[in-house]
Amino acid sequence: MKHRLVHLDCLRGLAALLVVVEHLRAFLFVPFAQLKAPGILAKGFYLVTGLGHQAVMIFFVLSGYLVGGSVIGALQSGKWSWREYLLRRMSRLWVVLIPALLLTLFWDKLGYAYAPTGYEGAYRELYNSGPTPTGPAEWTIAGFVGNAFFLQTILVPCFGTNSPLWSLANEFWYYLLFPLGVTIVVTRRWSARILAIILVALMVLFLPKQILLGGVIWLLGAAVYFLIRRDGLGKVANHPLCLMLGLALTLGSLLASRTGRLGEGVDLVIGIGCAVLVAGLASRSSHDPLYGRLSAGMSEISYTLYLVHFPLLACLFFVVFHGRQIMPNPLTTLWFAGILGLTIFYSIFVWWLFERNTDRVRKWIHARIFN
Repeated sequence: MKHRLVHLDCLRGLAALLVVVEHLRAFLFVPFAQLKAPGILAKGFYLVTGLGHQAVMIFFVLSGYLVGGSVIGALQSGKWSWREYLLRRMSRLWVVLIPALLLTLFWDKLGYAYAPTGYEGAYRELYNSGPTPTGPAEWTIAGFVGNAFFLQTILVPCFGTNSPLWSLANEFWYYLLFPLGVTIVVTRRWSARILAIILVALMVLFLPKQILLGGVIWLLGAAVYFLIRRDGLGKVANHPLCLMLGLALTLGSLLASRTGRLGEGVDLVIGIGCAVLVAGLASRSSHDPLYGRLSAGMSEISYTLYLVHFPLLACLFFVVFHGRQIMPNPLTTLWFAGILGLTIFYSIFVWWLFERNTDRVRKWIHARIFN
């Protein structure tokens, strides 16, 4: 626990939770526009449960800080190794992704057997996520393999109903582009520099525009890692004003994003605000053991929670509710809490089976391939 960035753990866990509650609210409750004279509690509930996409931007900044920071740190210490880096990244991704794809197939096929309409895209307008009439859920071998190799939204659609997988393709390509870009800048070997330039150029030509633009937000996190380790800027980041400014910018941009006034630049504004917040949180510690363990637990399951929640919820609501949404009230809010608890418990179980063994799997692969 003493080596964890407790506040970043908390931020990461909350971001994953925001994604889940947005999807759950969309499945269970009617849209806000259908409420009659909503009170302040209803307005606050719909505001908080409508920040799923914005939470993914927070994920990108955190990933840039943590993964990009690991690249910078390894290069600065002279311990950089493409072999070790790729082993660490791919084991981290695949140990959860492959089971998540198989679980998607299981829940989707189970749900399709009882309620095929939802999987054919009939409820897209209600839920604003998942299959569409022109893009129904697909479970082809090509789709499975394409998602396993992070080609969703590029060459194949997201597998089955698991539309949140779109961001994983972004992450993977940022993991490759960033160290290649750094290599171009820092290497003294012209052969390595030319090879890196060629690879980056090919990726830029291959990747869709939206993935490349999202990379700017990811880079903000890496830039924070690099900058706050400079003496002068490190002191600025440690000042309480930086933390307060980061909180104000992040909360302000999240609120503004719900009004639609920020236009197409909304993701970048959220990324900038979150980058300042990460700078203010990164070097701060907490001596509260309960907060530390809760934050660590939320962070530990966040990746699994993100990857496995949607097919479970889709199966439940396609089969049981058949596209019917209900009004929020004290009783149905208890339903919301109960289904959320069930989803988290399910994700913890999947985490226990797979993600918690990531280090063990990586060491096993290392011993058999590299030794």
